[in-house]
Amino acid sequence: MIPVILVTGFLGSGKTTFLRRLAETHPHWRMVFLVNEFADLSVDGPTLAETGTATHSVVGGSLFCECKAGDFLRIMREEVLALHRQHALDAVLIETSGTADPDAIGQLMLDHGLGQDFELRSIISIVAPKRFLQMLEHLPVIQSQIDSSDLVIINKTDTLEVSAIEAVQHAIRIRNPDTKIVPAEHCRIDFILSQQLGNLPQGKLSTCEANPFSTIEVRWPRTRGLDQARAFFAALPEEILRIKGQIQTPEGNWSLERTVDTLQIEAAEKPGLESLVLIAHDDHAALLRQAAHQLAQRHQP
Repeated sequence: MIPVILVTGFLGSGKTTFLRRLAETHPHWRMVFLVNEFADLSVDGPTLAETGTATHSVVGGSLFCECKAGDFLRIMREEVLALHRQHALDAVLIETSGTADPDAIGQLMLDHGLGQDFELRSIISIVAPKRFLQMLEHLPVIQSQIDSSDLVIINKTDTLEVSAIEAVQHAIRIRNPDTKIVPAEHCRIDFILSQQLGNLPQGKLSTCEANPFSTIEVRWPRTRGLDQARAFFAALPEEILRIKGQIQTPEGNWSLERTVDTLQIEAAEKPGLESLVLIAHDDHAALLRQAAHQLAQRHQP
């Protein structure tokens, strides 16, 4: 049986960082990364492929909705199994979209025949603690991610006081008394592949309309400088929950990521598509359109 590890966590919590760490710390493992992104543009897939690990992407929705489950099943049956037959795999790592509810993983594994070749060993939820308590209260998808997990990594513990981290840990423990909780900075943990998962979630696939998040793809004008980009994206409202992708300025090419608690702009290791994905709850979809309009105006001379 091929071990499967499901990595969940809300937008910007550190899922991609965790997978990169895993590739770095377990170079002897033969792994496959399957990356799910809610937007139509894959940003994390090319980043993870740079680790040298075989990487496949499913974009444009959640793995656990009816419209994308077929893509997931096809990749697992055709691509992943083919790699395993060539040379046995140690693990398949599935990074879900940050907006995905993992409760239907059991239905995909058992009802669709994947259980004949694959065995789910762990469901990991990665948490960014800064606004976690607020989002846990209002976003059912985060509740489900915590409820389904056998391991919760509280990432970015260097960004808050100890008392705040303890409050996050307490809230997690109330929702899921049995999960293991590990604090971390930059997702640095000692990870050991478990032998089995105690309880396999048995939820149903959601409809595509059930995911209450919106995305938009924008471009930064090349003629505008790095300081202008930093100021613009830092000033966008916090209701825009995630911004990620690449931009080009007169100073060079840059990878840009904004989460609920950080804005990072770093020199791009490799030039890629000059596009950014912005994600917000449907209630704040107008803010995405407003940001796109502001950027369109900046493109004008």
